[in-house]
Amino acid sequence: MDLFQFCRELPKVELHAHLNGSLSKSTMLLLKRLNADSGIKDETNTFMDEFVMGAGDTRSLSENPENLIISRLIISINRTMVTAECDAITDLAIEYHKKYPDIVVGIELSGNPIVGEFQNFLPALTRARDAGLKVSLHCGEVRNPKEVLDMINFKPERLGHGVCIHPKFGGTQETWQALCNSLIPVELCLTSNVNTKSVSGYESHHFKELYEAGIPVIINTDDKGVFATSLSQEYMLCAETFHLEKEQIARLALSACQYIFDTECRDTVKTKVLEFMNKHYICSY
Repeated sequence: MDLFQFCRELPKVELHAHLNGSLSKSTMLLLKRLNADSGIKDETNTFMDEFVMGAGDTRSLSENPENLIISRLIISINRTMVTAECDAITDLAIEYHKKYPDIVVGIELSGNPIVGEFQNFLPALTRARDAGLKVSLHCGEVRNPKEVLDMINFKPERLGHGVCIHPKFGGTQETWQALCNSLIPVELCLTSNVNTKSVSGYESHHFKELYEAGIPVIINTDDKGVFATSLSQEYMLCAETFHLEKEQIARLALSACQYIFDTECRDTVKTKVLEFMNKHYICSY
């Protein structure tokens, strides 16, 4: 089996995908049309058919009755929000987590990294965490060592991107040591970081530094519609760029399962990955 087919068939978990950035151009045009025709019930299933397996593979959801995609929601607080908006989003996240704990599982902070102060969002994030929601923070997208340290010290369940943490990428020895000590898993988005010029190219991506230091890393798409990528493609790019064997790629997928916020979902996906590894005689450790 070649690398492309292997990455395509490997069960994978996407932990960093913004819904508004994951729509294809054709889906957005369709939604625009449906909005223009509001009041007319859509029974065509075209919305479902547009989304494909593996965050970009070639099979549609309607062709897969075996529940091969399992989805959970993380509610986003945008850094541009004022306190009232932030509180309102947090209230909704808590309300719907209580109503649907198996659907709404977390809250995250994202948006323009040069807007807003992390400390201003701490009350809302703390309130959400106290209510049982897991926390993910977009961290180190630009050079800001103080904020990176504050975010790591908050001890979120996951960090997003994590570019400017290692000294080589605009972080400091203090921020790097803090991450190494915390072992907080980092959601990496290779194509996104290359396209947004956060890194100069795939070969210079900080995956290498984090992976070799033993920091838990998860491969993601970020915005698969915007960046015209898929989760399978991101795994393949990672393998080709950093010369990873199929066994290492499979173990990355298995490791990612540990950081799914929903426990039941975590066990289900882990079982699927292990079954794939056993089928292909890949040791899980």
